[in-house]
Amino acid sequence: MTAAAPPHPDTRPPSDDAARLLQVVMRALHATDIASWCAVDLTMPQLKALLLADSPAGVSHGDIARGLGVGLSTVTGIVDRLVEHGLVERHTDPEDRRLSRVRITPRGTDLLDGLWASRREHLGQALAALSPDDRVVLHDALQHLADLLGEHS
Repeated sequence: MTAAAPPHPDTRPPSDDAARLLQVVMRALHATDIASWCAVDLTMPQLKALLLADSPAGVSHGDIARGLGVGLSTVTGIVDRLVEHGLVERHTDPEDRRLSRVRITPRGTDLLDGLWASRREHLGQALAALSPDDRVVLHDALQHLADLLGEHS
């Protein structure tokens, strides 16, 4: 009778370690572009509403209210300011003409793209320091994570 081989230890790091490392990376990237985010002449609710409106179909006022945790009357004022800044537009909902949808304008997209630019630049510099093999491994892992999260590049 032969002895059973000891169980092979799982050498993968626990998922909470990966989540912690992702948080470290996100904090480091955030620190690189905080000044550009603070320089935006929008209130926090306006910026959050702009981020919510950045989707192909736009969002309803109710979506914004739920996202911000505020009432519809508050959303009206927030969206009014964003319209005045030329960052969003209101459009009639094709599914229900009684409702309007809020969609980001090219000017709003430019503003958000500018905010993300310094983060992308800093990340690009860090990625350039990786070996080609490490970049492939990281790319494949990030693509898999994006797929799991339902995001497709």
